[in-house]
Amino acid sequence: MILRILNENIDKIEKPSRYIGGEYNQIVKDLSETKLRVGLVFPDLYEVGMSNLGLLIIYYVLNSLPEVWAERVFLPWKDMIELMKQKGAELFTLESKTPLRKLDLIGISLQYELSYTNALCALELAGVPLYNDQRTDADPIIIAGGPCTTNPEVLSRVFDAFVIGDGEEVALQIAKSLIGTKGMKREERLKALSQIDGVYVPVFYEPTIPVKPIFDWVPQKINRRITTDLNKVQLPAKRIVPNAELVHDRVVVEVMRGCTRGCRFCQAGIIYRPVREKYSQKVVDEALNSLLCTGYEELALLSLSTADHSAIGKMLQLLRERFENHAVSISIPSTRLDKFGLSIAQGLSTARRTGLTFAPEAGTQRLRDVINKNVTEEDYITTLEAAKRAGWNRVKLYFMIGLPTETDEDLSGIVQMAKIARKIGFKKIVLSVANFIPKPHTPFQFAEQRSTDYIDHARRIVLQARDIASVNFHDPYMSLIEGMLCRGDRKVFDVVLNAFRNGSLFDDWADVFNFEMWKSAIEKSQIDLNHYLRQRDLHEDLPWDHINVGVSKSFLIEEYQRALLGITTQDCRWSRCNNCGVCSTYVKNILEDVSK
Repeated sequence: MILRILNENIDKIEKPSRYIGGEYNQIVKDLSETKLRVGLVFPDLYEVGMSNLGLLIIYYVLNSLPEVWAERVFLPWKDMIELMKQKGAELFTLESKTPLRKLDLIGISLQYELSYTNALCALELAGVPLYNDQRTDADPIIIAGGPCTTNPEVLSRVFDAFVIGDGEEVALQIAKSLIGTKGMKREERLKALSQIDGVYVPVFYEPTIPVKPIFDWVPQKINRRITTDLNKVQLPAKRIVPNAELVHDRVVVEVMRGCTRGCRFCQAGIIYRPVREKYSQKVVDEALNSLLCTGYEELALLSLSTADHSAIGKMLQLLRERFENHAVSISIPSTRLDKFGLSIAQGLSTARRTGLTFAPEAGTQRLRDVINKNVTEEDYITTLEAAKRAGWNRVKLYFMIGLPTETDEDLSGIVQMAKIARKIGFKKIVLSVANFIPKPHTPFQFAEQRSTDYIDHARRIVLQARDIASVNFHDPYMSLIEGMLCRGDRKVFDVVLNAFRNGSLFDDWADVFNFEMWKSAIEKSQIDLNHYLRQRDLHEDLPWDHINVGVSKSFLIEEYQRALLGITTQDCRWSRCNNCGVCSTYVKNILEDVSK
């Protein structure tokens, strides 16, 4: 049916390449040999989802099992959604155009809180009941994964189960469990899933704070799953070649997982600990194989802080030697604000000097110490001076406003940093200013999220730099909703559902987000928004306390107290252990031996 709709309306929908499938290197299997059919849903557009490396990793991991066929699913754009509703078509897989409700398992990736209404839209388009207690034995099992599952409570009435942490190993266990329990009652299948480490099945827990198990056969705390050896996570050479240009249209190779720099606002720096490096030769081999099989001419080395890889110099040298005569460009998504970071940028951009991107985050040394951003003003000045001498004329600087203990002096410091860049000689300076959002499992999970009135005040101060720099602000109302969702409890689901019924969709797109829909949903749900944005007591029970990411709550409390005193904490890769708890729970940092 969906093929007929596409054929008859291909001239009426935007970018039909999003829906046709049939890409080079896609995986198609014989249904007669398949015991478990899986739909991997990325609740955003094709060009966004296909840029997500995590989705592709799970796609290849599940398809490594001969009896499992995992297919990709993306949310259609609004015109296609409307067309499907008019024609009575359901959300379908890309490979076989199979309706989702005919599959055994639907896995939905939750990468950002403002995609929650997208996830509801995907399930509704699939004809699957939104509430987990309304599904029958005939319905597919619905599981969520991704960073947002570290506080699963907001959507705990929707998903049958949540995967906490890395998915490579647990995905295989889930698949084998569902194959082994096929034909059983739904409750029995969920009971089997709840016995897998790292899987949270909310129907077996009381909706209290803290969340408590109803039965003694489910764990009191859900431990994050972790892939200890990243060298075993290597995507096959025959990666899918997309039909359309992607948001990040290049070959991406993960070089490292985790970061221990300890920025106190950064959730990823906590929930992906410890550092696990992929070895240089493995990176080179994976990059070479993927480039040869896809035809791409750009390679991105992905991690939270690629320049921190122990063997980054060796890795780049190997890559440059291997691709010297192949016109392959190499990029990294993040550069340290020091001379070493600059030297890496120089090595990657030999052809032209366009723009550099750095993230000081705060305008004064005092506030950088509070957030544990171990970057000094001297680092900033010497790096920009060296960059200017090397030929760069443009710089983009990332900052946050609304940080704990922030003062007008700190905000004026952002303006002063722009002036320093102009004095050094940069012709184009861009300030990208985000609003601080306290995230679960971070030292700042206890902090207040500042009001839109305060953000307006802060913006007026930062705008004093507009004579010398372009200033871009993140929407404060988007941040307000994100803050409510990320620290929410089960009551907040009513807001999500009402916002969805109001028409909220693609809310993570700034030009689509509509605050009035969310405001109406909050009023209808009769919740106090300020309750979720307030400062938390250090020993208060939190909605996500039953999720153990490996970093202890006592460490987060200690780090928050150190923040208020302006005391920094060093990176445990290069100094002593900070006793965050990850090493004793999982594994110590795994670094490449550069002496070999």
